[in-house]
Formats: sequence, C-alpha cells, structure tokens
Amino acid sequence: MIKEDQVKSFNEKGYLVIENLLPENILKNLQKVTDDFVEKSRTIKKNDDIYDLSDDHTSDNPAVRRLKNPHINHPAYDNIIKSSLITDILSNLIGNNIRLEHTKLNFKSARGGEAIEWHQDWAFYPHTNDDIVEVGIFLDDCSIDNGPLLCVPGSHKGPIDDHHHNGYFIGAVDPCKSHYDLDSAEPIITEAGSISIHHVRCLHGSRKNNSEKSRRVLFAGYCAADAWPLRGILDSGIKPNSSEGDYLGNVYEAFKERMIVGEPSLVARVEKNPVRMPYPPAKSVGSIYENQKEVLGRSFGE
Repeated sequence: MIKEDQVKSFNEKGYLVIENLLPENILKNLQKVTDDFVEKSRTIKKNDDIYDLSDDHTSDNPAVRRLKNPHINHPAYDNIIKSSLITDILSNLIGNNIRLEHTKLNFKSARGGEAIEWHQDWAFYPHTNDDIVEVGIFLDDCSIDNGPLLCVPGSHKGPIDDHHHNGYFIGAVDPCKSHYDLDSAEPIITEAGSISIHHVRCLHGSRKNNSEKSRRVLFAGYCAADAWPLRGILDSGIKPNSSEGDYLGNVYEAFKERMIVGEPSLVARVEKNPVRMPYPPAKSVGSIYENQKEVLGRSFGE
C-alpha cells in the first residue's frame, strides 16, 4: 500500500517512485531471465515477435533494445506484473478493477542505449477515461548518467502535444511546439528493485545511455476496467472469424482475459479529456524506435 501523501504527489505531478519494492530473490531471477534472453538473441538476425534489435546488433555483440510482450514469453515477467506487490499500489490510483494493457522490456545498453523522444502514452492509445498508468520495474540501478526517464510535472493535466510529423503519427513531439516547459522535467533516479508509476498523459522521454552501466526497465500498462479504447477493435489484435458475431465475441473475451484484478465492465466511463487520434500510422511501421526515426535527434541528439 502507499501513503496518502504519495497519492497526492502522484495526482499533482503525474508520476511516483516506490523505492526497493521487489524482494531480492524476485529481482535476481528477473535479471537472470533477462540476461538469458539477451544471450539467445545472438542467433536472431532481425526483429521478430519477441525481439526488437538495435541497428548495431550482431551475434558477437548482442544489442537488444526491447523484448516484446515479455509477460507472454516468460512466467517470471507474468508473475511480477500481476503481483499484489504492484496491484495493491495501483488500486489506490486507478481503482480496484484493473486490466492489463500491454507489457514491454526496454533496454538502454551501456555506451549508447537509444534515446526516446518526448511523448505521451495517451497519444498512442486514447481511452474513454484516463485512469491508466505505466509502471516501470527497474532491473538495474538508474542514475543521471545512464539515460533515466524524464517526466514533466503536471503535464498529465494539460493538452496533448502533437505527435505527428509530415502528416503521419510517429509518436514523438517536436520540442519547439510542445505546450510544456521541457526544462522542468525531473529524472527518475532509483535503485534496482524499485518501481516508477507515471500517468498515461504524462509527457516523458529519455536520453541515450553513454555510461558504462546498462539500464533495463520492465514496463506494464494498466487501465481501469471501465476505460475502453477509442481505437476500438481495429487495434485489438484479434483476427476476424467467419462471422461478425464471433469476431466481436472474441474481442470481448480477449478484454476479459486481460483483467488481473476485479471484474470487467461493459459500462464505459466517459470523461472529457483531450484526444488526438494516432492516424495515419508512420511509414516506418514498427516499435516506437522505428517510428521516431522520422525525428531522431530532435530532442536528445543522435
């Protein structure tokens, strides 16, 4: 559980850090599992359903920048993102009925892990309400030198910046056109085993990692059960069956399967929030790393 002043801080700033949450044995296991995935990547030559590889990835020097859907690919990840260690905290922020939106494990390898341009997660997946958070589970210590997450305080309460470039949604903000003072951004500095939580509308980004220490973070997005996606079934990942009824039924079943606490809701709670739809998609279809190449170096250098 978290204290009242922590909830207040989250509501005011849009982000929160919980220090040293994970027991040592769980943290060590997550680190080992992650190391094993990197070792296995030596045989992978291009991006696939599990790996998003850096441009300089080789079998001799594996460079993974993301594991996709880690909770599907190993039980250690699945167990921690569903653990009451985390969900008990989230119940104080987004309620007692919680649905998993996505997972990913981002790497910032030593000596050059890639930057992430400024963005708001809400721009990628707007919902009927914004009781949605992103939890970062730190597998390594994070210092000012190895590319910490930078969050702009209070940005979760204001406008949504334009994440388009040349008419396409590329998931990055032009800092010259942002509604916010990017110099006010605060770094998330913490130790391995800690977690961060940021609101879905919080503006954030991160620099390259030019240090000698890696910075790996397991991210999981969580929604209140009555937050329904405005992008709808087009982006549900469910393939159409022979009939419309089967298709829609499978979509609903998929949403129920993502519930990790409480009960699903057929009643969408609709709130007045700023929305800019993420269409048309970027020409370079892929992860945020691929999409943001359209503006690479605009904020944090190449």
